[in-house]
Amino acid sequence: MAGDLRSTQLSYWLRRPVNRRALLRGSLTLAGGAAMASFLAACGGESSSGGDSGSGGGSTSGGGATPAASPTAGQFRPVQTQVTAEGKFGGLLRVAIVGEPPAFDPTFTTATVTQNCAWHVFETLWTPDANFSPKEMLLDSYEVQDDGKVFILKLRDGVLFHNGKKMGADDVIASLERYSVLSGRGKTLFERVEGLDKVDDLTVRLAFKEPTGIAPVFLAETDAIIIPKEIADASHDGEMGEFIGTGPYMLKERLPDRYISLVRFEDYKPLEGGPDGYGGTKIAYFDEIRFIPVPEVAVRGDGLITDEFDFADTLSTDNFDSLSAEPDLTTQVVLPYYFYGAHFNKAQESIMSNRDLRMALLTACDLDAAAAAGFGRPEFYRLGPEMAAPETAWYTDAGKEFYNLKDPDKAREMLQAAGYDGTPIRWIATKEYAYNYNMAVVLKEQMEKAGAVIDLQVMDWATLVATRSQRDAWDIFITGHESYSHPVLQPFLSESWPGFWSSPKKDELVNKIIAEPDPDKQMEYIEQLQYHWWEEAAYIKVCEGATLRAYRNRVKGYVNPADWFFWNVWFEE
Repeated sequence: MAGDLRSTQLSYWLRRPVNRRALLRGSLTLAGGAAMASFLAACGGESSSGGDSGSGGGSTSGGGATPAASPTAGQFRPVQTQVTAEGKFGGLLRVAIVGEPPAFDPTFTTATVTQNCAWHVFETLWTPDANFSPKEMLLDSYEVQDDGKVFILKLRDGVLFHNGKKMGADDVIASLERYSVLSGRGKTLFERVEGLDKVDDLTVRLAFKEPTGIAPVFLAETDAIIIPKEIADASHDGEMGEFIGTGPYMLKERLPDRYISLVRFEDYKPLEGGPDGYGGTKIAYFDEIRFIPVPEVAVRGDGLITDEFDFADTLSTDNFDSLSAEPDLTTQVVLPYYFYGAHFNKAQESIMSNRDLRMALLTACDLDAAAAAGFGRPEFYRLGPEMAAPETAWYTDAGKEFYNLKDPDKAREMLQAAGYDGTPIRWIATKEYAYNYNMAVVLKEQMEKAGAVIDLQVMDWATLVATRSQRDAWDIFITGHESYSHPVLQPFLSESWPGFWSSPKKDELVNKIIAEPDPDKQMEYIEQLQYHWWEEAAYIKVCEGATLRAYRNRVKGYVNPADWFFWNVWFEE
């Protein structure tokens, strides 16, 4: 029964013994005498997007006249797809997405809707495998030298860009240099880089100032895409204007607010060995994929039922039972997935740069009510102060004393002590993600009860993403972040990411986590980082929320990744 969804899942995880040291060191390998850690989740993590907001998939529920079955253990990690014997070529896949992507460049924006569309077109040097460990994608192999300071990257020979050009070392260097400027994670990683040099046409030398075993984890993220050198050079400071990648699909046309059309790249050369998480063999079975922006959640669901769409993203969990009862549909739910909450603008241009004011608003919040407003039934969310879900190796409840205080009277006193003078606090929100608007309305009321004045400004997601990048244009916005990824990969840890969190202590802890080879010591730093996150009131984490997706039963080969993709997927007929 649907009501058993959460208890079934949690009981499974509670039965599993979790050994943090084993998990953190599970993929430790020795290369050139240096230890290189491949960080992985405790089976809960299924993606490495590092994005914000967006959608996901999860445990497959059967269609038919009864509610979908509860998730089972094997449904919480990517599974390999049968592609050689079963897959059928042809057809147009129609995917209803939450809205127009703010850009089609995953280095330029961390928006999940951008990532999920764009990674059909672009690829990275590494990519997460089924165990969430970085696996070579555009690399043929690599070596770690000089006690973990130097990576020798050997590229696959014969990889073609969509314009017919052969990928080489110059393209990789230019792409990573662009990544180091535009991506928050790229800036964090490249602060440690001493040199990025061409050895030959298919070999790159990446040198760090000190051992940096976590480098493959960073470079497996979608913002580290490899594009032609001429495009990387031309878009070094902003969004690229030409979208040429190496992926199994290529961009045909993008008609804003109508659709994004991808078609099969006929010269794509799949890796051998079968699919493996987000990597391995990728086959483009569909002739065309259309990502269709549909901001109204009800329209996405109705269009799936009436066969206007083949796949619908981010549906209302309130409709789980009714959608599961449709005989022609398959529903999917995923949890662990993302955690959701409100980012404060901590730039000096914003009133929320005042830490005492942030703490006052945090104190006012009843997060039980906000979570229920965002996700409905309790089985679709869970409360807690953690950055990383309990199923992962990085779980801690550090900072719990700041969580869910729901004390408006104390918050009123704190507002006065902080010197708040009634200046309207600008909250930017969107209805394209139902949780975003619904939680904003509830939190707004709670803050106003404590004496704050909140100016709620509703806009489409693309406009919100553009607005949040302006340091003086907003004070609060809501989004979500992966709860199954290593905490150090969270984009909000970068001072350049919207929220603009500047903290020497935060930076020190991030650097210690990146450099620390001992799992237990690393976990101590993670606990300190999470506590500092709360004591600074950098963010109001509300809850971890599940997401609901559904698709027509004729869609075959689709697995349950937290962030969807459609290579190795086909139509039955």
